[in-house]
Amino acid sequence: PHADAPTMEAEDEIAFERGVFGGLDDVSGEAVRCVPFFAEGELECDVKGKVVVVGRGKVNFVEKARRVVGGGGIGMIVVNTEDALFKCTGAAEDIVIPVVCVKKGEGELLRDGCRVSLRGVQYGVGTLRYTCDVGADGHRVEDGAKDVGKGALAGAGGGLKLALPSTAVKGVSGDGGVAVGKKDDDDDDESSGSGSDDSLGDVDIEKYKAVRNAIKLRLDDDQHDLAGKEEVGDGGERAP
Repeated sequence: PHADAPTMEAEDEIAFERGVFGGLDDVSGEAVRCVPFFAEGELECDVKGKVVVVGRGKVNFVEKARRVVGGGGIGMIVVNTEDALFKCTGAAEDIVIPVVCVKKGEGELLRDGCRVSLRGVQYGVGTLRYTCDVGADGHRVEDGAKDVGKGALAGAGGGLKLALPSTAVKGVSGDGGVAVGKKDDDDDDESSGSGSDDSLGDVDIEKYKAVRNAIKLRLDDDQHDLAGKEEVGDGGERAP
């Protein structure tokens, strides 16, 4: 899609593995990619109240986590050096934020400013849900106009689904993030990528309408093309 084309916020999910140290509580909030990325020195980015994405390597996990905690971070996501999960090692009773690891390729999808939610931390393995942008054609939009798959609007291929305004979301906290652990009695488990309209955040309603209308127009065009194949004669009369 073009840079000025309307976009829609959607969400996807990936798996994580909890480290041997760190807190057991689920958290949600804004993500920030650490600077420096390996947290090998004093942090040069604002991590207060955020879930911090760091790279594996250069220094041990406990040292990374202590820098994140020192800056006010509420969680640490370690991006592995290969496409496999890994249990972050170390011992640090003073680290009370969750420390989890994700696969290399999936960790690269976590961009600055996206909203993330860690679910199932206490069980050792769980689901990390994060927001991303999709265009009217259903393609994910990354770094301006990079398409990395179809079927996003229908929730196919990777669990992507549209986000709705926060007023339509159940269990949403005041900042637009999901209040983890709070569920209505009639809520279904969302980790399966079902057709639920619940989401992690809000989105401009006008953009939502623009995307919806664009999809409707495309469907109308397809139906028109099919109908045209059934018409005969110059007068456009449909065959009996």
